[in-house]
Amino acid sequence: MEIITGLVTDVRTVLASIALILATTSFISGLQLVRSRSRIERKIHRFNGAISISIYTILMVWYFVVNGIALWPTTMWLSGFSLICAKLWMVRKRGKAFKYVSWLGATLLLIWLYLVYVHIPV
Repeated sequence: MEIITGLVTDVRTVLASIALILATTSFISGLQLVRSRSRIERKIHRFNGAISISIYTILMVWYFVVNGIALWPTTMWLSGFSLICAKLWMVRKRGKAFKYVSWLGATLLLIWLYLVYVHIPV
């Protein structure tokens, strides 16, 4: 049973680490998209973002299944998810050059750093 627990923890850590890398590249490519008109960069940016959001959702559901629903962790997970949704809404509503989106993207990187930290096995 201990081997399975370690394996599950390792999988969560790997998923969180991959998503951190994808979120970082998505953030960088998003900043480049402000000046660029490249379709390929736009597709890479959207792909990285979609995979990153999918992994976030998987980790969130996984956390709730394993640990149950408690007030503080649920608030934090849903706050992170609402920041992601707010960023998507701002970009779609205001356009790609909206100045606050880069700050929100940097905040999303901090969320991923925290998630990687939380999922590192102790």
